[in-house]
Amino acid sequence: MTAASNFRQKTHFMKSWKPQRPPSNRDRLELYALHKQSVSGDAPTSDPPSASVADKAKLTAWRSKMGLSQQDAMEAYVVECERQVQLYGTRDDGSRSSAGGGGGNSGIGATTSSSQQQQQNNNQHNQQQSSGAPASSQSTPMYHSTTPQNTPAAQNNSNNNNGDDGVLLCPRGLAAIPLLCAAASESRSAYLARLQVTHPSNGWWAKQEPLCLEVNNPLSIPEKLIIGIACQIERISLVVSEYMGHGQAVSLLSPRVLQAFLWPVHNVFLSIWILWILVCTYLGSMVSMSQTLLFGAKRTNTPLGRLFLEEILPAARAVESLCEQHQTISVRMSGLALMPMMILCDVANGVVGRLGILVGSVVFVGMGACGWWYWLCVLPWLAVCSVCLAVMSGWCFGLIELSGN
Repeated sequence: MTAASNFRQKTHFMKSWKPQRPPSNRDRLELYALHKQSVSGDAPTSDPPSASVADKAKLTAWRSKMGLSQQDAMEAYVVECERQVQLYGTRDDGSRSSAGGGGGNSGIGATTSSSQQQQQNNNQHNQQQSSGAPASSQSTPMYHSTTPQNTPAAQNNSNNNNGDDGVLLCPRGLAAIPLLCAAASESRSAYLARLQVTHPSNGWWAKQEPLCLEVNNPLSIPEKLIIGIACQIERISLVVSEYMGHGQAVSLLSPRVLQAFLWPVHNVFLSIWILWILVCTYLGSMVSMSQTLLFGAKRTNTPLGRLFLEEILPAARAVESLCEQHQTISVRMSGLALMPMMILCDVANGVVGRLGILVGSVVFVGMGACGWWYWLCVLPWLAVCSVCLAVMSGWCFGLIELSGN
């Protein structure tokens, strides 16, 4: 089977694929980028003037594949599809899936056997042939195709986000918060079980990247610092089994003791990352709104209404969701620390309803600027204190694990 025909078959399968849990935005954008590179080649070098936040995120992902041949992009798309099907499972009555160790977004998700995947692919391909769908030539990779919804979909020139399940309706940092909360809810036993089957080079933190800004943006350094420190902590947890345990240099202690000690630190860094995403979104909205108030929406291409709809209100609701009872203690503490931000967003939105979008925007920027000391002084201090508390509580979990041995 040629790469083009295999690519077509996998594309048809992904259109009807129903994962057991939603793929991360990073994985959805990865599939989107590989599909667009396979079908259309290299991405345009500049963003359209009317590009929304979601459009810019998809274009950035597409440009990351620049220079990759369409043949190689097809092969990479097929490999990535198989990886995500194994990672997120298939929500289908006819398929049997088994969950691996770990919880939330830990990277050990439900898996489907390769024979079942092949059978699903064959059934989907037969349905396409029996319905009379036209088949493209195998010798040419260029054909008209819509990107599957799980990738996320929509043609690049479409600005209509309504009804498209795969298109981000808010910045990808906000869209990733539910997944980060799910990762923070991973229990200690699930965390230890996941580390036992994870290679040191394949850690969860090692796969993460800044969500608020581009990687090469200097302002993304704090977020990269959070991810980098957490990545090193996770790496210590993964390589400790080579030096501790029966037959190793330190044979008296099990590696699970140190891993249990670092488990609360891992959860706290997830909460700090969530806190940073929301603060960065809030401050970024203030800057964008100030520019629009000064220079006008036509020059900045950022209408005030869009900022309230796509960033400010989703950020307020995200903070509210952090304080729900099912969240872990570290996530709920982050929600409490960000409660002033939610109040400011709701107050500004109330002013918009009474006095209009212009007055509400001025109130939002003014109140946010008056609270600069809270965002730049209080919240970093609280983050440092939370890491110290996590280290102190880690001793308790390490002793619990030690007594269990």
